[in-house]
Amino acid sequence: MSSNNTPETWLGPPKPASSKSQSKRRPGRVFKIPQRSSSSRSDRTSRSRSGPYDRPSNSPRPTRSHTPIPKTRMLSMLEALPAEVIEQIFLHSLNLNLPRASPFLSRVLSREHMYRTLILLAFWDDSSGYSGSATISQMMVGPLEYVPLSLEDRTRLQKEVFKCKWLTMERVREQVPKMQILTIHRQWINAGIVVDKEQQSDFENFLARKTDRPRVFHGRGPRLDRLIKQMVSPGVPDIIEGPNATRDRPHSYNLVIYPMVWTEISLSGLDAATFPALNLVDFPEHLLRGRRGFSSEDVAFMEMLRMTSGNSHAGTKNMALTSHNRLALHEGIKNAIRTQNYSAMLCLLKLDEHFMDCHRLAQGSEANHMIPKSHFLDVIRTGRDKPHLNLAFFEALLRASAESIPAESSELTEWIVDNVNLAKRNPTPYNLMNGRFARWLSDWQMRLPGILQRQEDIWDRQIFGEPDPPLFIGGSLDLEDSECYRFYKEVLHPHREPFENWLEESSFKSEDYWLQESGPPRSHKT
Repeated sequence: MSSNNTPETWLGPPKPASSKSQSKRRPGRVFKIPQRSSSSRSDRTSRSRSGPYDRPSNSPRPTRSHTPIPKTRMLSMLEALPAEVIEQIFLHSLNLNLPRASPFLSRVLSREHMYRTLILLAFWDDSSGYSGSATISQMMVGPLEYVPLSLEDRTRLQKEVFKCKWLTMERVREQVPKMQILTIHRQWINAGIVVDKEQQSDFENFLARKTDRPRVFHGRGPRLDRLIKQMVSPGVPDIIEGPNATRDRPHSYNLVIYPMVWTEISLSGLDAATFPALNLVDFPEHLLRGRRGFSSEDVAFMEMLRMTSGNSHAGTKNMALTSHNRLALHEGIKNAIRTQNYSAMLCLLKLDEHFMDCHRLAQGSEANHMIPKSHFLDVIRTGRDKPHLNLAFFEALLRASAESIPAESSELTEWIVDNVNLAKRNPTPYNLMNGRFARWLSDWQMRLPGILQRQEDIWDRQIFGEPDPPLFIGGSLDLEDSECYRFYKEVLHPHREPFENWLEESSFKSEDYWLQESGPPRSHKT
């Protein structure tokens, strides 16, 4: 016992009663260091990086549990495996729910090289029918084992990765050159075609992405029946099976590379077999619809997919046709008009024309490409008090399908009259141009029913003759056609040039992304 009256102060737990230094005072609360919750730490970690295989933005948030989590947790048998083994299991299963199973698996599987691998697996068209290649396996999955996906599995994977927040336009764009190089390896190098000696150095530099010129290469190789059958031409049967068939002598092939767009391989006398840089099985509906509108990133992503997947040239042979939801596409056009997003509307109109032209070509149909008449009315209803501001939107719809204009619409007639009167009251160059367009449109609106009726009568063989072609094909004018020349003279001349094919025009500059960049890789927004 202490000699003075001041009791001793203890910072630790009280000593047993038998201790001679026991304090008279009842001991206070034990001092504890606050412990950070492991659950909150993992939550912050998952939010701070590109969540592995994040849920789509429209999915319900999971209910948070308030049950205390133990301070330490034993790793499961799966988590205890080496990272390379976990990655290999993931690639074999391609179950995007696996990284969501635990924060530990999330950290292992949400690395850039895994994102790159998933993009290649989802968007490069490979087939198990081709012989294996160590080069292709290395480019696809690095040291892991590569197994080509079936079309069904690749389609499923594409839909799943489109729901992930880490799938950004930049990440996909960076892998498009590699997809194209993989196609060249598969269809040219692995097939036994050898580039001419004088072009070998240029060819190697092109594949290394040190240069983007030249883009045409010549080579010789064995007879490739699988490739020849893709070169659609009336002479194909004779070359494959007829008396002109040649198997022993080397064949001369041509390779044409359009960086970031497609690759063509041709044989003398045949059309080219065409391979898009990126194989898009199904155009994502959330991009077509635009959700609440179209951000600049959405439009850029949509335009990049349109160009790199080969959906930019109507009637192109051997292209992998991309399926799409046309209702979602035209819902997106309405959203673009409502939010006055001209770039989004233009991209969607081009996609619709390409999709429908490919469909009509496959069906052997001669019908015009038609769009909903309501689009034209939506344009003139938007900003009704300023009719002259809607000319660009209306003109784009006209280039998509002039035959779809509502011929009997009082609203359209009123809009035409407003623009004509505006040109008279305030004859600025822009208002005068609108007035000229309105006067031409008034005449076209009156003549359109007769033009369409004549087409139907010819198709039904009630009268003989050739139906009038659409006023615009691919958004362009054929000045040799009288109707097209009339539009040019009455609306465009002399201030504007005739419209050209807009399917090939794009804000996505493919040539800017082929050359290999130097320096450290860019960071990604997640």
